[in-house]
Amino acid sequence: MKDMSPGAAAPETSRHKCLIYDGHPREQLPVVVPLLLTGLREGRRCLYLGDPKTVELVEAALAERGIDVGAELRRGALLLTSDRSHLDGGDFDPAALVQMLRGLIDGAVRDGFTGLCATGDMMWELGNERNFDRLLEYEALLETVFQEKPLMGICQYRRDVVPARAIQDALLAHSSVHVGSELPLDNLFYIPPRILLDSGDRARDQRGEWMCQQITRILRAEHDRDRAMDALRKSEAEQRRLAEQLAAINEGLERTVRERTAELEAFSYSVSHDLRAPLRAVDGFARILVEDHARDLSADARHRLDQILAGTKRMDLLIEDLLAFSHAARTVLKPERVDMEALARGVVDELVAAEPKRSVTVSVAALPDALGDASLLRQVWTNLIGNAFKYSGKRADARVEIGGGTEGSERRYWIRDNGVGFDMAHAGRLFETFERLHGRNEFEGTGIGLSLVKRIIARHGGRIQAEGAVGQGATFTFTLPDRPPAPPIG
Repeated sequence: MKDMSPGAAAPETSRHKCLIYDGHPREQLPVVVPLLLTGLREGRRCLYLGDPKTVELVEAALAERGIDVGAELRRGALLLTSDRSHLDGGDFDPAALVQMLRGLIDGAVRDGFTGLCATGDMMWELGNERNFDRLLEYEALLETVFQEKPLMGICQYRRDVVPARAIQDALLAHSSVHVGSELPLDNLFYIPPRILLDSGDRARDQRGEWMCQQITRILRAEHDRDRAMDALRKSEAEQRRLAEQLAAINEGLERTVRERTAELEAFSYSVSHDLRAPLRAVDGFARILVEDHARDLSADARHRLDQILAGTKRMDLLIEDLLAFSHAARTVLKPERVDMEALARGVVDELVAAEPKRSVTVSVAALPDALGDASLLRQVWTNLIGNAFKYSGKRADARVEIGGGTEGSERRYWIRDNGVGFDMAHAGRLFETFERLHGRNEFEGTGIGLSLVKRIIARHGGRIQAEGAVGQGATFTFTLPDRPPAPPIG
């Protein structure tokens, strides 16, 4: 079943339909008026037969739809009538009415119309209630006319006026039925009227009412389904709208973050750069005092100067790290094929040369090349291998192992040491700026090195992670995709 809104086009299963409606005659208008409009549009002569008040309703409804009723009546395209001359003393003769319809169809064709479009109130057409006993006979004869002649039409039954048995017969005799303004394309209860006449089943009960209820129930279920689907579509549309709105907001936020990040990076770079001059002045004057006026200084003054020099050294390291951190974000990457094994070995050689008395066993396995910025990737190796040397410095049997491999389109590298390690419960803090898991009195550092490493690797589209245990060393693993790195932030 499928419902059809008034005036909407739908596949026709039969030109012989019926309308079952409740209440006021105006409730027929959503079905009858589109039928007559269609008939006029297709060049048919259009007939409406009913009581005078209903005829006035139909005439007014056609006028509201832009039809010049007077002109159509004058040219014979419209016949709006309350004529009951087909009734002989109130008795209904099916054959006489059908014959009249045949004459009207033939007359319409002779007058240049394509056929007849007819509808009317069956209570007006059939007259007395007893005449509905001959309804099936009439419908059987009428169906023959629909098959033989250019006729389209709707028989109308007002449910609260027409006898219940007539409703049953109407449903059984029409393959297409309007219930209210809805049209099931296939009437579940349809039985051709000739078969009904041959069967001799003339039982009159409330089955017609039950049939109407079933059709109405099915239509309501379909309406509920359609409303639910419409609500779902609206919900999906609203979700898409909200998703698009959220995406726009996120894009705006990301753009703002990029702009603010760029501003902060520029500020950080500027401040760090500007701090170097006064810092070097402080360091220089402190060294002059130590070197040129040592005899005039008390032990306490000399101790204070040593603290100043240590502080300026730490401050200088911090500035260097801040500048490197800013550089890693601002610099335009220059991707090239990088010999990662050569970079790692070069860093190891520098660290060993810086601490010739240090005893540490270092192994560097064959490493796959990477696609990236060589200077920044060298910074990664410098920080990670430097940390491995630093945090294994208290071990007499210090070991640092460097390895890597290829996994699909990714290059994987790792640095392992047997140093002090760390508690995995705090692993999330390792790559945060200025975060330290060990005190400055234990190991030197600014807390920027690993956050710098993470930033460089992220700029290359890679990932880094750490594993460790207290007293059992740590392993840092990072991956790099075999594709050009992303553009700089900002």
